[in-house]
Amino acid sequence: MRPESVNRQPLTFSKKERICSRLQIENLLQKRKKLFCYPFKCFYDFLPVDDENVVNQIVVSVPKRYFKHAVDRNRIKRLVREAYRHHHHRILDPQTLDKQARLQLLLLYVGTEILPYNLVENKIIEILERLCKVSQQGSNP
Repeated sequence: MRPESVNRQPLTFSKKERICSRLQIENLLQKRKKLFCYPFKCFYDFLPVDDENVVNQIVVSVPKRYFKHAVDRNRIKRLVREAYRHHHHRILDPQTLDKQARLQLLLLYVGTEILPYNLVENKIIEILERLCKVSQQGSNP
């Protein structure tokens, strides 16, 4: 599923779109808003839009418990970020999400094997669509 070129938006994943702060990650985990879509456990929160933060933010985590080698963890993170980069503009655009909200998302990979890209991509699309529904309804999925 490649993104359609109808949008004409650049398929980028900038530094502003990443969650780098340990404090923000801890806040996401404490909020307890989560959904599960194998092989991902997703922690999310919708925050009000402020002047310096107007974009959705994401962090991907792969536990060392299941993948002992850093190469495997990095490969999974690369696959997830690539799928997100290709589909977040189409699904999480301002018309779909509430205008006054921005998304913070932590994707925790809980699978025990490395899945092929097309399966990871389909799961990311499913997660993003569920988050859009949550944003529109204002409740848990």
